[in-house]
Amino acid sequence: MKKLLTCTLVIILFVLFLTECGFSASSEVIRKQLPNGLVIIVKSNPDSKVLGINILGKNRSAMELDGKTGIADFTNRMLLKGTKTRSSEKIAEDIGNIGAEITVVDNPFIPYDDVFTTHSFTFIKFQTIDEFTDQGIELLSDLVINPIFPEDEIAKTQQEMMGIMGRSKGSTSETCRELFYSTLFKDHPYGKPIPGNGMSIGTITRDDLVAFYQKFYSPNNIIIAVVCNDPAGDMMSKMEKVFGSMPKFDFPEPQILPPSPLSAPVKAEKPMEKEQVYIYLGEPMPGIESPDVFALDLMNSILSSRLGLNLREQKGLAYSVGSSVNFDQGFGWFIAAMGTRPQNYQVALDGILEEMKKIKTERVSEQELEKAKNGIWGNMLMYRLARISQAYYMCVNEFEGVGYDYDDKYIDALRKVTVDQVKQVAEKYLNTDNYVLAVVGKL
Repeated sequence: MKKLLTCTLVIILFVLFLTECGFSASSEVIRKQLPNGLVIIVKSNPDSKVLGINILGKNRSAMELDGKTGIADFTNRMLLKGTKTRSSEKIAEDIGNIGAEITVVDNPFIPYDDVFTTHSFTFIKFQTIDEFTDQGIELLSDLVINPIFPEDEIAKTQQEMMGIMGRSKGSTSETCRELFYSTLFKDHPYGKPIPGNGMSIGTITRDDLVAFYQKFYSPNNIIIAVVCNDPAGDMMSKMEKVFGSMPKFDFPEPQILPPSPLSAPVKAEKPMEKEQVYIYLGEPMPGIESPDVFALDLMNSILSSRLGLNLREQKGLAYSVGSSVNFDQGFGWFIAAMGTRPQNYQVALDGILEEMKKIKTERVSEQELEKAKNGIWGNMLMYRLARISQAYYMCVNEFEGVGYDYDDKYIDALRKVTVDQVKQVAEKYLNTDNYVLAVVGKL
């Protein structure tokens, strides 16, 4: 009965996805690379009246100079602070006049809203109703092409970012996350704190912002995806007319190498006066181009569910617990994370490792595998319901080198994964002897 309800829910979500996202016989997608290096992807369907545009800036952390960590986040915030023809107040007014929404960074006050924040890239999400398509494109292009980085707004933004970092310092989970990444990746760009730190943010000047912006928002370093109601060819012409004149800034694309393999366990600790201990345990994984990605995603989904059921629900060891796998070009990484009471630390750590060992040595059930497939599929459908989300994921897939239409291929490949393949990738990649362990809290 439970299996039937799960399948029914996924079918309902799929129908909603088809309806809201505009997948029908009349859908059309065009991809074009302009002479200045800019890649534009336009998906058109007349079933919705919403315009969604995402602009992805490539290689966020790798593009930041030493001592200027967080400047990508800083730059994105400053895009809303003034252009050659608009003050920050005028920008806010024009956004409101067309009922638009624009997001340049995740909201730190919304739990789990940092799901889109990554070392790999930045985003600018813009949406409005199609009635204001032309006004919306003009406004968005002005923000991206003509920012002026006013001195008084720089000081305000520094204070804002300092306040956010101050609040994050009191969080065991945020502190543990940064400690894990700096330990796993070390001097790698992904070892940097994404929002920067007090020293780096405090030293960023207007000249720094302008110099970074010229490279980072050079057309050869961004991808734009549009999901719209207009015919794809017409929209491509509009976008090409506006963004095709952006001046190209030539620079060598950063080479981002995989983290070093682990030959021994590595532990990093940071005490905090909190009645909590947070654990991050993880290790390197293959990149998104690996054929094992689909089985690894399913393995992780099953493992994460088991961690929640066995360690939180049954044993009461965790405030929060789960695992994730992340895939970039050329490399990836696995994380199991848990928040628990200080007295439960060792039992909790042993519990994580025990669940990892079990999934390596025991075949998962067909029911677990089917549930994981439906769960991943259902989450994908929900995350891509809005047109702005579709634009976002098309940009990400294009940037990762798997193509803007990767989602369709992904689901097909996911459906073909067997229980034996799940066990094989767990045995191959999950190392319960050599891993990075970050621990923060009352030690």
